Amino acid sequence: MPAESKSKFKTWAYAIFIWVFLCVWLTGMTAGLMASSCRNDRYEGAKKLRFCNISLATGAWMNFSSLERAKGSRIELERGIALSQIGEPEKAIEAFEQALRDARAKSGPWERELHKRMIQIADGRALALWVSVVKSGE
Repeated sequence: MPAESKSKFKTWAYAIFIWVFLCVWLTGMTAGLMASSCRNDRYEGAKKLRFCNISLATGAWMNFSSLERAKGSRIELERGIALSQIGEPEKAIEAFEQALRDARAKSGPWERELHKRMIQIADGRALALWVSVVKSGE
C-alpha cells in the first residue's frame, strides 16, 4: 500500500471516529440536559413533557442494559406526571407503567426512588394514577 494511500485511509479513519464521537457525545449531552430540565419542578405540563420526550428520544440508544433502563425510569415517571398535568390520564398511566417496569429491571433503589418522588409531589391526580398503577402491578 503506497504511503499516500495509507495517509488518506488514516485521515478518513480519524474523520469517521471524530464524527461518531461527536454524535454520541451530542446525543448524550442533549439527553442529560433535557433530563435535568424534565426532573426540575420549575417546569410543568407541556413544557415539562417536551423536555422529558426529548431526553427519552435522544437517550434511547443507551437503553441497551437493564441498569440504564432503571436509571431512566425517573424520566419516564416525570413524563407521566407531565401527561397527568395536561389532562392525558391514559398516556400518564402508560408512562407510569413503563417507569415501574424499567425500575424493576434491575435490583437497587430505583423503585423506592420513584415512590419517594411521588410522595413529594403536590399533584393529587398524578399521585392517584401512580397508586392505581402500583396496585395493579402487585
